[in-house]
Amino acid sequence: MNTLFPLLLSALTPIALTSVYVALRAWLPGGRQGNLHMSVLFGAAMWLAMMSSVHHGQHTIADMRGAILVLAYLFGGPLPAVVALAIGAVTRFWIGGPVAPIGVAVLATIFLGIVFLARWRGLVPESGAVSARALATMGAWASLNQIAALWLAQVHGSLLIVMPLSQFCVTMIAGGMLILIQQKTNLGRKLNEQQDLVRTLLVRDRASGLLNRAGFWLELDAALRKLAGSDDKIVVLLISIRRLRNVSVTLGPRLSESLLTEAARRLEAVVKNPTLARFDDGTFGLFVMADPLDETVALVDDVFAAFRCPFHSHGRDLHLSLNIGISSSSGDHDALETLIAHGNQALARSITLGENRLQVYDENTVVQAVRPMKLEVELRRAVETGNEFLLQYQPKVHLDTGKLHGVEALCRWHSPALGKVAPDEFIPVAETSGLIVPLGEWVLQETCRQLVAWRRHGFTPPVTSVNLSAKQLLDSEFPERALRCVLGHGLSPSQIEFELTESSVMTDPSLSINVLNRIKALGFPLSLDDFGSGASNIGHLKSLPFDCIKIDKSVIDDLGTSNDAEIVCRAIYGLGCAMHLEMVAEGIETEAQRNQLREIGFTLGQGFYFSPALSADELAAGWLARDYRSQDAESAL
Repeated sequence: MNTLFPLLLSALTPIALTSVYVALRAWLPGGRQGNLHMSVLFGAAMWLAMMSSVHHGQHTIADMRGAILVLAYLFGGPLPAVVALAIGAVTRFWIGGPVAPIGVAVLATIFLGIVFLARWRGLVPESGAVSARALATMGAWASLNQIAALWLAQVHGSLLIVMPLSQFCVTMIAGGMLILIQQKTNLGRKLNEQQDLVRTLLVRDRASGLLNRAGFWLELDAALRKLAGSDDKIVVLLISIRRLRNVSVTLGPRLSESLLTEAARRLEAVVKNPTLARFDDGTFGLFVMADPLDETVALVDDVFAAFRCPFHSHGRDLHLSLNIGISSSSGDHDALETLIAHGNQALARSITLGENRLQVYDENTVVQAVRPMKLEVELRRAVETGNEFLLQYQPKVHLDTGKLHGVEALCRWHSPALGKVAPDEFIPVAETSGLIVPLGEWVLQETCRQLVAWRRHGFTPPVTSVNLSAKQLLDSEFPERALRCVLGHGLSPSQIEFELTESSVMTDPSLSINVLNRIKALGFPLSLDDFGSGASNIGHLKSLPFDCIKIDKSVIDDLGTSNDAEIVCRAIYGLGCAMHLEMVAEGIETEAQRNQLREIGFTLGQGFYFSPALSADELAAGWLARDYRSQDAESAL
């Protein structure tokens, strides 16, 4: 019984250590400072364990020094274990007694054995997670050393077994508690990391690392709330990178993603703004505190300058253009949705004005931004009903005789809601909305119907050109569908000529050339429109199955006033002759232009000098009645 109370006190020391460890772990910092705190903790525990040791006669026969060293090394690390070893050795010498050297030697061998076991066969993993196997192995080593110490101190009987067994049990109990605490701590840390990751994914764009749309809205909303009651303003910039979608379609999503990453890097380098966000494939947003607006315009200039240099990716140099829309909060601090909506309206207006344009939101921007949406709504309804469109026909004439050679069918739209809408306005809307396909089919059907009507009225139908869009050209079934339409009206494919621009062909060159060859094989003539406008490529021209090229009006306009225009016309004429192509000069407006084109060698022309686009009846009463009356009709006269 004399040893029972000291034994319980010594056994409770590691248990008390566990409680203190739990309390301190909640606020102990990491790194070197955390190791120092742990060293103090385990050093104090070692001193307490030595002072509460169990004595037998004049000898210290048992203590929890081994348990403290094991726990210090496993849960504190090498430094706390060394501190505990040093304090244990000093305290053991201070307690004194004939077996003090044995006690110090036991401490040293326990420590050395623990270090060896920690490195042996990965007993303690690099992750730092302590296993029950490691705890039991090191606890058994400490107990074996205590047995040896008791034997050397000539302590026999039950104490030789009870004391080491008590230390092993205390080591396992206290260590087990610490393992549970460690696992719970690690689990909590992992849960926090997962929560941080989820929060990051919710507000961050994975590809660029920037804020996403949701994160941008949260930041902007917080900024607006902070400004409540102040005179400061927030300016929102929405940036759209053009042509990225075309790059993705033409060159693949991998190159598109590479360009997007580089574009995000350039924007980050210029704006240096933590609120820079990526909304979708090619749209970015940011907001700044700026008053007056001139400060923001200076930032915009830097953004445009950053994109003037080409993007080099996968051996290609590509130029990307920008459009920027700007909106700013008013004095009463607009709602978040209003500020974003105004920015989107300004951006939409900027896009309609062309590439590399800036648009600041004002009251007129609303009307200008809403106009394309109204056009699409009314255009969709008009395509469904089919009774708001009409065709007009502009003559193609022989420059020498002025006689009719053929006509071009031009679509016109008179909307009850919008009035007369120019083709330059509704055709782009039809292209972007996909309505150009049903509209093009209507034009072809109406053209065929009109040719039959002219024939029924005694005229020989002229070859009529119909414009072909890029989306129709990408339809692999279009050639056969066009043939069925023409044959269904009792016409020959040679009476319908399809006109298209080179840019429409280059949307998907391989598919487009295949479709063009099939159209040509079915008997339809093909004409390349807007040649010389700046997008033409002679290398492509030789591989395309065209019968005719139409020289763009921009080339004809400068004839008579610019020697360069004449040089270009002569070059085009020589190219057309070498490739055995028919050539039509469009946009002729003066007698001088006509005479100069005849002098160069051109034989066909089109333009207001000869005639504007006419209705079917006007064309029949004038041009067809003079040049295209059928032989049967003439004999009847």
